[in-house]
Amino acid sequence: MHEPEFLAALFALMAQAVGKPAPVNDVIEQITGHPARTYAQWAADHRADFGG
Repeated sequence: MHEPEFLAALFALMAQAVGKPAPVNDVIEQITGHPARTYAQWAADHRADFGG
């Protein structure tokens, strides 16, 4: 597949997800033994990585 066709297919696939929430599961907890952090928790934990 040439690049323009690939990009068109990728964007079409991404467009199908607009307005549809991502499924939620407990895979992280199954793997790590503790619940996943929220994005806000992750951002707070990594504030220094972004100069904050």
